[in-house]
Amino acid sequence: MYKPVKETILIVDDKPGNILALEALLETKERRIFHALTGNEALKLALDQEIDLILLDIQMPEMDGFEVAQILKTNKRTREIPIIFITAEIIDSKNILKGYEEGAVDYLTKPLDPQLVKAKVKVLLRLQTQKKELVQQNLILEKYNLLINNSADMIGVIDRKSLRFEQVNQAVAEILYYDETELLKLDLLYLHDKSNHQYLKNLSQQEEELINFETWIFTKKREQKWLHWKIRVKGEKWFFNARDITEIKKNQRIRSYLATVVKQSNNAVYISDSDGNIISWNIGAEKIYGYSEREALKMKIWNIIPDIIKPEASLLMQKILTGERILDLETKRINKFGKLIDVLYSATLLDEGKKSTESSIAITERDITQQNIAEEKIKKLNQDLQDNVAQLEFSNQELESFSYSVSHDLRAPLRALYGYAQIIEEDFGEELSKEARKYLDNIKRNAHRMGILIDDLLNLSRLGRKNLDKNKVDMHQMVNEVLDSIDKNFRGNTIVMIDTLPPCHVDYTLFRQVWENLISNAIKYSSKKSQPEIHIYSENSDEEITYHIKDNGVGFNMAYADKLFGVFQRLHSDQEFEGTGVGLAIVKRIINKHQGKIWVDSQEGIGTTFSFTLPKN
Repeated sequence: MYKPVKETILIVDDKPGNILALEALLETKERRIFHALTGNEALKLALDQEIDLILLDIQMPEMDGFEVAQILKTNKRTREIPIIFITAEIIDSKNILKGYEEGAVDYLTKPLDPQLVKAKVKVLLRLQTQKKELVQQNLILEKYNLLINNSADMIGVIDRKSLRFEQVNQAVAEILYYDETELLKLDLLYLHDKSNHQYLKNLSQQEEELINFETWIFTKKREQKWLHWKIRVKGEKWFFNARDITEIKKNQRIRSYLATVVKQSNNAVYISDSDGNIISWNIGAEKIYGYSEREALKMKIWNIIPDIIKPEASLLMQKILTGERILDLETKRINKFGKLIDVLYSATLLDEGKKSTESSIAITERDITQQNIAEEKIKKLNQDLQDNVAQLEFSNQELESFSYSVSHDLRAPLRALYGYAQIIEEDFGEELSKEARKYLDNIKRNAHRMGILIDDLLNLSRLGRKNLDKNKVDMHQMVNEVLDSIDKNFRGNTIVMIDTLPPCHVDYTLFRQVWENLISNAIKYSSKKSQPEIHIYSENSDEEITYHIKDNGVGFNMAYADKLFGVFQRLHSDQEFEGTGVGLAIVKRIINKHQGKIWVDSQEGIGTTFSFTLPKN
């Protein structure tokens, strides 16, 4: 794995010799240098890459340096890139001002002074790096600030000597009912009973880096709450995180009480809170109602009460919350299987003296009910699902229509364009200049490339709608068939080594396309090596098979690996290697449809390995 490039420079000059000279002068291990011979190439590179500095020649044909700078300045992505203009002529002050207006930060005049060029570039790159680091630091600070203020826990700083609050987040209003300004006027002792003051003072004298403890405190409303404190000691400051564990403590107490008294009773004994949530469930309740403890703890008591008596049960709940005790009341319940049963119902309030909203009710029965409370939610979800299916069908029809439109409306003019260029070449070829014939060749080549691109995009769009026809496929045989089908001239002198490849359940047609893309890529990008080699092999595990396609080609910088599987994302120019930038996107989509995953590992100048997994089942 290569270390990510820190500095990137774009050199723009219509003379390759000038570019090579500047590249040799400025190249270091920490820099990546791009170059462009035309303004259009420069604009494309500036949009596709993260550029830190542009060295831009003013005198260029078709589009001069001023025009390139003006376009760069209008784009949000490129407007902040510093530009050094390079000129072979002495230009007047008016044009100098124009250059500065178009985004230039300096001028260099040919012949270039090597030391001056290196010094100016070094300074500008350092400034650009510092600017990017500052922006990144600001983003990190904003992220941390957002996380802290949106945390459900209290987070802040306490002075270790005075135990006064110095900083707090917005969670204090939810937990303690104080606003931030009010709490900053108080100390930690104020929130605690006097019996805890000495304990807290002793903690403040400890030198441990991390301190954990639990205490109960008073809120602004003088209610009691339990907090779990995590303290990190830094000098004379406590950086704290305090979590409200009141409900956890309450449930622990209730469960402990229940466990010691009635856990093994054959009667149904359970506890609910004031909202009807079941918070404890014994073995007797499991036997009578059929629900396991895990199931019951996700339910409310209304799930086991027949609809016809729910109004009556609601009134009974209100009476219990006011302190009334119920003993052996004959009533009805429903078990997990929908059976209506008779029970003797007894209930009592556990938390007498507390507000009704904080109380719990202990209930003893012989019954349980099926779930009714979720019917409306399920009905709504089903309706939403039907609506989504209808919308999806409509979207698929639109996509199908678009595919036909692309196939017909774009192919026809491309065929005409190619045909007319062919006619001109055949009928007037002898009268055309060498440059004109070059233009005609470019027209035909680009028309042909556009047709391939349309095919790739149509294939990509169809993948989402195609149902998989999975069968057991001999991968070793498929790879050999793909190699046999590849044009010998394209394959050249490439040596391909194939280990034994295990079979897998895949869609034959789609996966042949996967192998064709990956093997063709490996041949293409290793073709410039004196002895290109490709190794295809696999690894087996209990749950999946991993296939690898390794080449010794040109490779690429892994800093840009995340772009590789996107549509139109290419790491090499058309002049280096032809391609549409859609093939790997198709490969990834096919593998994803098979519940697999694909990744790549590469080193510049050494080679690339594409790997993908497929499940065995």
